[in-house]
Amino acid sequence: MNINRRWDPWLIGAAAFLIRLIYILQLKETPFFEFPIVDAEFHDAWARAILEQGPGSEEVFFRAPLYPYFLAMIYALSNGSFFMARVAQCLLGALTAALTYLLGRDLTGKRSVGLISGIGAVFYGMLVYYDGELLVETLFVPLLLGSFYAFQRVHTSQKPILFSIPGMLLGLAAITRPSALILLPIFVLYPLYKGIKDKGDRWLFRYIAALFAFIIGVFLPILPVTHHNVYRGGDFVLIGTSGGINFYLGNNPEADGLHSFFPETGANWDVPYITTKAYQATGQALKPSQVSSYYYELGRDYLLSNPIQAIKLWGKKLFAFWTRLEISNNRDLYFFVTETRLMPFLRLVGFWLIGPLGLVGWWIAWRKRITPAWFNWILPLYMVGVMAFFVTSRFRLPMAPVLLIYSGITLTYLASFSRDNWKRRDGLIIIVALALAFPFVNLNLFDFQVSHLAHSHYSLGNAYLKQGDNVNARKAYRFALEADPNYPLVHLNLGVAAYREGDRMVAEQEYRLEIAINPDEAMAWNNLGVLYFEEGDYITAKDYFERAQSLQPYFQDARVNLAECYFQLGLKKAADGETNDAAELFASALNLIDDNALYHYNYALAMGRSGYLDRAIQHLQRVLQLSPNFAEAENLLLQIQNMESAHP
Repeated sequence: MNINRRWDPWLIGAAAFLIRLIYILQLKETPFFEFPIVDAEFHDAWARAILEQGPGSEEVFFRAPLYPYFLAMIYALSNGSFFMARVAQCLLGALTAALTYLLGRDLTGKRSVGLISGIGAVFYGMLVYYDGELLVETLFVPLLLGSFYAFQRVHTSQKPILFSIPGMLLGLAAITRPSALILLPIFVLYPLYKGIKDKGDRWLFRYIAALFAFIIGVFLPILPVTHHNVYRGGDFVLIGTSGGINFYLGNNPEADGLHSFFPETGANWDVPYITTKAYQATGQALKPSQVSSYYYELGRDYLLSNPIQAIKLWGKKLFAFWTRLEISNNRDLYFFVTETRLMPFLRLVGFWLIGPLGLVGWWIAWRKRITPAWFNWILPLYMVGVMAFFVTSRFRLPMAPVLLIYSGITLTYLASFSRDNWKRRDGLIIIVALALAFPFVNLNLFDFQVSHLAHSHYSLGNAYLKQGDNVNARKAYRFALEADPNYPLVHLNLGVAAYREGDRMVAEQEYRLEIAINPDEAMAWNNLGVLYFEEGDYITAKDYFERAQSLQPYFQDARVNLAECYFQLGLKKAADGETNDAAELFASALNLIDDNALYHYNYALAMGRSGYLDRAIQHLQRVLQLSPNFAEAENLLLQIQNMESAHP
């Protein structure tokens, strides 16, 4: 083997790592580096919870777990360092670039295609960007590419056991993002097609053996996840339960095909909320898998009953998949592109270029049989998998290396045409195809709005607020309100900033402004309640907490605050000698929070004073379960038991 070829993937990987390291060093100076938001914040919190509570402490998985566990491992080795987590992701990015080179070279047999695609992966702006974010894609992309590369190496092998390698990589990709499983038919059917076509010796036996090895490889990483779901929740869930709601978010009467907006509430939803909605609609308690199935059925029913709207929606998703624009559902990529000095240059290699070149390259590869048929099916099948839900920049990102390989095919094909003086007709066809592909990708035919100033300034304000930089947080929030005076949660967070600085009057004004814009915002009602609670006005506070609790039954802060409000009102009643009223209030607190020893103790006191000694004993025993060193409870329990023994 030529020494240059042998060193190609290492040099490409090293260049990719260096570019990404420079990028994260520049990113380190931004407010988001140690204060991630949206999905990145979710992954960070999950990873830290794994370290605190131990692996397997979760209930049935809503999302695939491998990336948070990967992040937890890096945190464990680096004392929770955000920087080291991103350095590890730089290594994954280097692996992505090297695999892109290897795959491009081996699929086509041309080093030039490998070099173009590998170098493209080094500098492709979105690959670099996402390697700096605490998001699934940084792990998912190399795992998916690894499964492609391993399959390319073994699909002609006479050793069926080797098929377990691409299977295992695909299984790992699936427990990172389950959409990987949409590619399963390609890996299963292509060896069958080759066997039937070639009709080699004992091909059917080898196919069955290879299929068996591949399926075992796929499910080896998946089965522990499934076992966890069955063990922890008594619910057969293969990987996670987010599929149903994501399908519905992309296919409902208000869906735009681009964002995870729930009808009527927009982006302001969470798992308890959608679970409650499913409970209310069906009139019964549902397992997580049943909640997912419920939303799958809602989305399916919408598509089947509204075929014209469904065709329009999916047409929009098709254009969204191929648009040069990067549609974000976390941070506005265009607003934050100037965070670092490097990213504006990296975006010169963007989808505007690899989209049309890759699309034409896919057509050339299929027409000229440059790449195997199994690889040519990956792009359309994965695209349909993305379109089934909703289309964003990071959901199409795994196809960037594939498009880079096809871009390499287009460029090398054109170069060889020019050099070998091929027929003019072939060259003309390619030129016409490119002339059609570039406008298709680069013209914003659906007028997609990818930059939202209000949301961007709001996100920036949140990052500053987490840092404790209230001055810059307020500036960012004011800019958000200038862009959109009714943007949700801005006034709420302005109130939080004022509250932290001790300006309770401004905080109350901001909370009330938020309620005027969004009357159903539970956090605003809860925060108003906190202000009145701290002033000792427990009755008014109780009304606000009850309002928050009714709007969002699973809002834990409101639940805890309401319980404490009942408890404080109970203490006042007890101090005034109104024992029965106090007991009712203590009972209301316990209905909300059952694991508070102080609540049980005071309820036991009220029960004892009212003559209900058995109930008092029961609650005092509960106190000592929760707090074994609670001396007053132990003494009171002994007194009551002595009284009962003295007066049987």
